[in-house]
Amino acid sequence: MLDQILLNNEEYYITEGGLPCLITYAEKAGGSHFSITMVADLFLRGSRILFLTAYPMAKENFLKQTKGNESKTTYITDANQLNTNSQAIILESGNEKLFLEAVNKLTDINERVVFIKNMEVFSDAVFDVCLKLPKLILSGDIDKCFAKKQISEKLFNTTVIFTKPEVKLTYEPPVLEKYTGYLWSGGAEGLVTVKMNN
Repeated sequence: MLDQILLNNEEYYITEGGLPCLITYAEKAGGSHFSITMVADLFLRGSRILFLTAYPMAKENFLKQTKGNESKTTYITDANQLNTNSQAIILESGNEKLFLEAVNKLTDINERVVFIKNMEVFSDAVFDVCLKLPKLILSGDIDKCFAKKQISEKLFNTTVIFTKPEVKLTYEPPVLEKYTGYLWSGGAEGLVTVKMNN
């Protein structure tokens, strides 16, 4: 069942118009679950997704939050399995080569929300490609990221910070409690949390 994102204690839904989006956080700060909830919500409201994460737990969290929609989701381990029929394409965890092949092969790549989770694990090759995509969601610890300079220079429509990074970003968050982030997106701004519905 989908968890609920709250902005200043009110229900909040990001739209594709709020992309590209950067979500940065240190471990155990709440940003990981927040980013998966955001992608699951976009998926349940009809967005097409390409999902790359370093670890399988993110895939399991996504599938749990989108339960009942398994027929719209495909798990891919080889480029030959790629097709545009699935609403959500989940790539084998940590498989950069497969991601690069998917970006080249999928004819609808610019229409898909491209979710890169654990961005600190991936090499420059991933960022050289993904930073050009219009509907990108980057999630992870920017301070540990190989491409932190490129990321910090990119213009994001939405920025969410759970842990204040050392890298200089456009926005400066207030002091944050654990599992609370600060969001800037167009006219919306404020504290974000995830309300668990399990």
